[in-house]
Amino acid sequence: MGLFMGDTNPQDKRKHNRIKFDGDVIIHPVMQSESGNILEVQGKAITAKGGDISEGGIRLELGDTNSPTDILKVSFKFQKAKPVDAYARLAWKSGGTYGLQFIVLDDDSRAQIRSYVEKQK
Repeated sequence: MGLFMGDTNPQDKRKHNRIKFDGDVIIHPVMQSESGNILEVQGKAITAKGGDISEGGIRLELGDTNSPTDILKVSFKFQKAKPVDAYARLAWKSGGTYGLQFIVLDDDSRAQIRSYVEKQK
């Protein structure tokens, strides 16, 4: 299920700069409705630790847990800013580390992430 194949350096495929982010991230498993047009939150939330973040996605440290669904709702905060809520797709997994690609991210949340990344450079 890896996003990157062969000997290609994953950094070369990224569209956005990644910056360390070690905040708590709440994740909820999500299922698509029968029509495929609606994402419905399912089950209990899990708390993960952020690893790094960009406008395109986030790396999470989940430790030893059951594999989450392919689509997740994620929620996190940058210090005192309002929470960022997004839907993400599982792009890759390696042990207890998960790479998520944002698939639904509103403009305000994207701007918060961009601002955080720029300030951390």
